[in-house]
Amino acid sequence: MDPSHQREAAIFDAALELPPEQRTAHLDQACGGDEALRRRIESLLKAGESACEFLDSPTAPSAAALTDVLPPTFEKAGDRIGRYKLLQQIGEGGCGVVYMAEQEEPVSRRVALKVIKLGLDTKSVIARFEAERQALALMDHPNIARVLDAGATETGRPYFVMELVRGLKITEYCDEARLSTHARLDLFIQVCHAIQHAHQKGIIHRDIKPSNILVTINDGMPVPKVIDFGIAKATGGLKLTNKTLFTAFEQFIGTPAYMSPEQAVLTSLDIDTRSDIYALGVLLYEMLTGKTPFDAKELLAIGLDEMRRTIREQEPPKPSTRLSTLPGQELSTTAQRRGIEAPKLVSELRGDLDWIVMKALEKDRARRYETANGLASDIQRHLNNEAVMACPPSRVYRFQKLVRRNKLAFSASTAVAAALVVGVIVSVWQAQRARAERDSAEAVLKFFREKILAAGRPEGQEGGLGKDVTLRKAIDAAEPQIRAAFEDRPVVEAAIRETLGESYLYLGEPSLAVQELQRALALRREHLGLEHPNTLEAMHHLGTVFAQHGNAELALPLLEDALKRRKRRLGSAHADTLESMKHLALAYSRAQKLEQAVALGEDALELSKAKLGLEHRTTLALLNDLSVVYMVAGKSDKAIPLLKEVLKLRRAKLGPEHPETLEAMYNLACAFLFTHEPDRAVPLYEEVLKLGKAKLGPEHPHMRRAMHFLVRAYRDTGQIDKALPLLQETLKLQTATLGPNHLDTLRTAEQLAKMSATKDGTK
Repeated sequence: MDPSHQREAAIFDAALELPPEQRTAHLDQACGGDEALRRRIESLLKAGESACEFLDSPTAPSAAALTDVLPPTFEKAGDRIGRYKLLQQIGEGGCGVVYMAEQEEPVSRRVALKVIKLGLDTKSVIARFEAERQALALMDHPNIARVLDAGATETGRPYFVMELVRGLKITEYCDEARLSTHARLDLFIQVCHAIQHAHQKGIIHRDIKPSNILVTINDGMPVPKVIDFGIAKATGGLKLTNKTLFTAFEQFIGTPAYMSPEQAVLTSLDIDTRSDIYALGVLLYEMLTGKTPFDAKELLAIGLDEMRRTIREQEPPKPSTRLSTLPGQELSTTAQRRGIEAPKLVSELRGDLDWIVMKALEKDRARRYETANGLASDIQRHLNNEAVMACPPSRVYRFQKLVRRNKLAFSASTAVAAALVVGVIVSVWQAQRARAERDSAEAVLKFFREKILAAGRPEGQEGGLGKDVTLRKAIDAAEPQIRAAFEDRPVVEAAIRETLGESYLYLGEPSLAVQELQRALALRREHLGLEHPNTLEAMHHLGTVFAQHGNAELALPLLEDALKRRKRRLGSAHADTLESMKHLALAYSRAQKLEQAVALGEDALELSKAKLGLEHRTTLALLNDLSVVYMVAGKSDKAIPLLKEVLKLRRAKLGPEHPETLEAMYNLACAFLFTHEPDRAVPLYEEVLKLGKAKLGPEHPHMRRAMHFLVRAYRDTGQIDKALPLLQETLKLQTATLGPNHLDTLRTAEQLAKMSATKDGTK
């Protein structure tokens, strides 16, 4: 699409959102001194045409073209469409006009009737119109406008009839009624439930904004109504119309100020319900502060490419921060509209509400609320003075975003090392918070830039190992230099070694990982003391790695000591204590101390249920791990029902693609495999791999394990034709990630040879 046309369409669409008296000022700012552009847009506005969607067509239409298709008049008051008498025009969109109409039989009532504009009844417009009608017809919710009837005019233009919603935009109603923050949240929760209903019906709204949520009064109570599903999208194979409804790659769908980052990617059609969660976050931001995270006029003034970059990459201020930076009079007015003093309003938003809004507005949709009900539930928890699920972003996450905003030109393998840098810096900052340690973090960054990231340079340049350098080679080359570089900063060295240990685990080198983790623990014991939280975390971490790789003799003393000290310092129900109980129970089960494993796992679960509730993620993790303990103890009759329950709860709470959901699915598949029900294991393993490869990548250790067990399940169900290509894929991944001489790679090669021979022998 021509950038000049994109800019023209963007300015034009924004002008349509404004009242006529505000359009002049908008065009002054957006068009600048481009008089030709301004004349074209004014002609379009005068003609009465607008895009059905934001940038609905690949190029903006010219005023001359519109003159050819638009007739000078529409239906007027007193005309009849079917059995409805038109009373007055009450709305006009890009392709349709909405009238208040009188229905006389079989019942007498006033309704809203929407009909395609004369002259705009093209195939694409009719398809979009019918899709909206069908989307609304699927709904049956008190906070969504209901469809009552449908038909076609004498000239064949489709129309549909809805309940008449007499109301104000939700933001206008809140301000005019001077609603408190609490009352605004109550209204917003109802909107969330409406959107959840749409999602459950397989519909993504894609254009949630104040003008599409009207508040009416029923029996003296305000009731929000979601309207205008004109650019809704169906999911899960649902079809809204039999006519062709095509959205080109370069189209922009939605309203810029409310548009999710994934909607702003012109080449992406991968929009799911979490796009509506983002728009709900924008709406909540506006209801609380009176402002959108990004100003609509400013977005349009900076041009399309910069607008898209802003939506995708720029972090908006927290609601409380936005309020605190408003000019004095504007802040006072905003507070008055909420019936509260300005300082108290800022304080009211700080904390829970800041976190809730910013979680909904996450750029990475995997970090947003999974469902509209999840967002509503967190708000309700805030209103009930309960702990909310949202929390401030971790330092790890903030640094990851910093790295993404300042990408260096490294090869793919050294880009992975950039993530390693992030982890190290964060570990340092968490370990030591004083200014001196922040200076140490800068030294760490310098070390990794020069010793690991520089490995991507051509050989011969300082630190360069060639463009094909792997993360393993870069780490191996840097590791011997760590002690000398941080001889006088042992806590910094410990943080680096712990992160290297994590990297070696990911690369499938547990023995090297253990060496780094042991050194990290020794440094922390010596310089922080045995009772320090970071020392206890290092002790717990090392014990867990020992347990996972079959060394119970070394694992149990570490995990038992960490649990004893955490209980004494933090109490039995603290999250860190529960984590220790969980991993010690698993270690007991691996060491065949099954009675101790079951007893400890059950104790941890009961403590978590009492403090956090059944659906809390910590409780679900304990439930999941207790089921694993039950399996090892031969109690499959207890394990399998628990695993099914965990999977059900995690799917509902976190979504099907979340790593914790995949973990539960994997464990249930293993339970079926080990209880000699491979036919029930196969579809679960297949789903784990399908979703997990997209989420974690095929080279992730969890995916390699799932592939290994799926091969067994295929073999046990006689599906050798499926097992062989999966084994070949596993071997290829292990060769690339672990090397051709790694024990796991050699075992897979041997298994592939045996299975191939078996198949050949049966031919």
